Amino acid sequence: MSFDKTKFEAFVASIGLKNFNADELLVGRYRKGNGPPPIGMWHNIVPTIVVLDALRDEFGASIKLISGYRTEAYNDPEKNKGRAPLSQHQAFTAIDFQVSGVKPETVKARLREWENDRWFYSALSFERKAIRISKGNIPFGELPRKWGAGPLGCWFTFRGYVKAYGLSFTHLDTRGITGSSSGE
Repeated sequence: MSFDKTKFEAFVASIGLKNFNADELLVGRYRKGNGPPPIGMWHNIVPTIVVLDALRDEFGASIKLISGYRTEAYNDPEKNKGRAPLSQHQAFTAIDFQVSGVKPETVKARLREWENDRWFYSALSFERKAIRISKGNIPFGELPRKWGAGPLGCWFTFRGYVKAYGLSFTHLDTRGITGSSSGE
């Protein structure tokens, strides 16, 4: 698979993020068995990273991305205990992260307050695509949206899944529906 990093950087710049760059979104791409997200999935991450961009401002703390896109081979739950067969990471809608100086349970609580309630703006009017892997379809739906005044951009509320992993990290995905951990 060919990956055009310059094109990915331009895509990330078009989202209008204040606090994240393309290199951060490529976290884990060099891990054995993993790689960068295919171009057809790039739009899937937009609402997730926009929410994290707002979260970084909210807490006034740095956010370290730990895991983003995962190939099916890299995510394999038979080789990696605890990973879901239909993980949202494989659809590029999920990020595992740490907020410096803030407990994952506190992060989770704040994100739950925002879910279905707060509106977020993306300078890019994203078009997410369903993903099918060998184990089935990775489930996600649309997010409530309002279109901006200009030709690009949109406002959206996020719906998804948030989980605090002890004192280690927080998982966020914007699958568009509230669900169980089966598609984490």
